[in-house]
Amino acid sequence: MPLVFLGVLCLITACGRDDLPHRKHVATVNGEKIYLDEYRARLNTQKELLSPKTFQDSSDKRELLEKEILESMITEKIVLQRAQALNLSVSDTELEKKLTDIRKDYGDNFFDLLRQENVRYEDWREELRKEMLWDKLVAADVNASIRIAEDEAEDYFNKNPGLCKTEASVRASQIVVGDARKADEIKARLQKGEDFSVVATQVSTGPEAVRGGDLGLISRETMPEPLDKTLFNLPAGKISPVVKSAYGYHIFKVTDIQPARTRPFSDCKEDVMAAIRAQKEEAAFAVWLEGLKMKAVVKKEIPVLSAKTP
Repeated sequence: MPLVFLGVLCLITACGRDDLPHRKHVATVNGEKIYLDEYRARLNTQKELLSPKTFQDSSDKRELLEKEILESMITEKIVLQRAQALNLSVSDTELEKKLTDIRKDYGDNFFDLLRQENVRYEDWREELRKEMLWDKLVAADVNASIRIAEDEAEDYFNKNPGLCKTEASVRASQIVVGDARKADEIKARLQKGEDFSVVATQVSTGPEAVRGGDLGLISRETMPEPLDKTLFNLPAGKISPVVKSAYGYHIFKVTDIQPARTRPFSDCKEDVMAAIRAQKEEAAFAVWLEGLKMKAVVKKEIPVLSAKTP
């Protein structure tokens, strides 16, 4: 499940209520209220995602969760206020494009999932808009100012050569069947000179059979034993013995061997710069968010928070 979908489901709160005079609030952020019913809805949503045993005989865990939820709502309010101050917004066109992309991942199951989570589509849609606004704000207010010089990237490369290391890999094809006797018969056909890819297409039960058994490039330790050991001890062009695994009986042919190597800086400069950018963005975001929090005027309504929540 895409993270954006999970994240927005977790943020769904009570929506569409009027700002009634007697509507209790749990905190104000720069004069803007966080309401008790919204806080409880967020808290209950989070509880439903956790195991019932989490809070069993533990008031400390419950109190910790309550504090974390309130702090997350305060942070969200601070960030959205910053976006408003910069006149940032997410247009309906941007939102609909994102919604279309998400729905493509789920097909007909999209609305079923919302119903299972007891979430109104309209509420979810608006929470997604908030998350997109958050991303746009961070891009404009934090990430846009980050610069990486090429000499800085080259220095980082020299100190972290493993970043551009390519593990040993092989390109291989396989034939897999469920019966040992049939596997032996296939091996005999191959030894007589029949084309591996043709035979694989005819008899292999693996999904790669449509490609003549081609598995593509395989890195070491990505296949279960004893398949991995067989592949990385097989000379190029040779056909393996029949190898048994939990999936059936396999016959392999290695078509190419690519040894481990470290790419030069010129080949992996973009990867190095991306790694540096990720580190700088993470550090800058923490400083930026802390700065917003320090400037914010936050008042928590302790009597309301101290009242026992249902």
